[in-house]
Amino acid sequence: MENAKEPPAQESPNSEAQNNVARQLAILDVTSRADGQTPEEIGAMLRDAFARRGAPAAPDIWLATVARDVSVGTAYVVSREAMEEAARRIAGSLSVSTAGALTSGHAAGAGPDAGSGTPHQHDQNGLPALPPGVRRITLPSLLAEQSPELRGYLAIPPGHGPWPAVVMLHEAFAIDAVMLRQVARMAAAGYLVLMPDLFSAGGPRRCLSATFRALKSGQGRAFADIEAARRVLLDRADCTGAAGVLGFCMGGGFALASAARGFGAASVNYGMIPKDVSEVLEGACPMVASYGGRDPLLTRSVPRLEAALKQHSIIHDIKIYPEAGHAFLNDSPTGPALLRPVLKLITGAGPDPEAAADAWQRIEEFFGQQLKHGTES
Repeated sequence: MENAKEPPAQESPNSEAQNNVARQLAILDVTSRADGQTPEEIGAMLRDAFARRGAPAAPDIWLATVARDVSVGTAYVVSREAMEEAARRIAGSLSVSTAGALTSGHAAGAGPDAGSGTPHQHDQNGLPALPPGVRRITLPSLLAEQSPELRGYLAIPPGHGPWPAVVMLHEAFAIDAVMLRQVARMAAAGYLVLMPDLFSAGGPRRCLSATFRALKSGQGRAFADIEAARRVLLDRADCTGAAGVLGFCMGGGFALASAARGFGAASVNYGMIPKDVSEVLEGACPMVASYGGRDPLLTRSVPRLEAALKQHSIIHDIKIYPEAGHAFLNDSPTGPALLRPVLKLITGAGPDPEAAADAWQRIEEFFGQQLKHGTES
């Protein structure tokens, strides 16, 4: 996310710009290496990276903000100019085709959907346009801890129920047209699908950090919102009484963390794997998980996930797709246009239709075995 305020600097304008680029490169260095460290540990990593890059020491209060962003997987943007120059320098060490991708469609002033293959259309209220079969709902107040006016997106399969249910959890860039197409897709596969808006209490800018804190701690408003969505689905007359949870990116982390919270199956798609994953998975439901091999920040933790699942004798299907990166199940790039080329470099982020087709087949087969078996006449 772009931040309007830059760190204080005493240098001349030219050296200040150079220092900001050095800071930006150092932040990207640390973002690509951080793996479950605390903000304090990340702060120490940042100080070392600044020194290696020749950037002057940064004020502690600003460094704490940067470390917080890195701890939830977000690269702090020092300034638009610094990020663009950092991207150009990184591209200089890569192939010509990669460099071209970095500089096309991502210049200053490009809109939030620049470079995406599919327009992310919005309605007159600024909300994402709804695909056929998906509607907005306001969830009833079921838990004291849930978000007030908790919003969600519901899709009902064609035909006659009852159907098993899926609580679908969105990625860190909030609910957009890409996420809503995932809702419609899962409904077409024969599931009641509800995607709660985990940023209902104030949008991604106000809620992102608090939501990630909830993910790391295993408690908080986001988990109450997920539970409220689960109850809404199970209370429907057209639900079989079986419910799964499926998430992407941040939502994948929540799907993993929710696997022991009343669901019959979980689909974790490039979700964060906590250091205490064995404790988190105590009593968890069967799990299907998919990761991209070009997303090293997450894939290097996959062996810990698999070991924990085996330790608890949990039925599971885990697969790493070597040529895919982060967010490979999406059918179009997501997130701020300014960050997309950098995310592509660090995590390989972007659609991979071949890997996505295989992953969806595995998800549908796995959920069919765990949620539909014995419920169909």
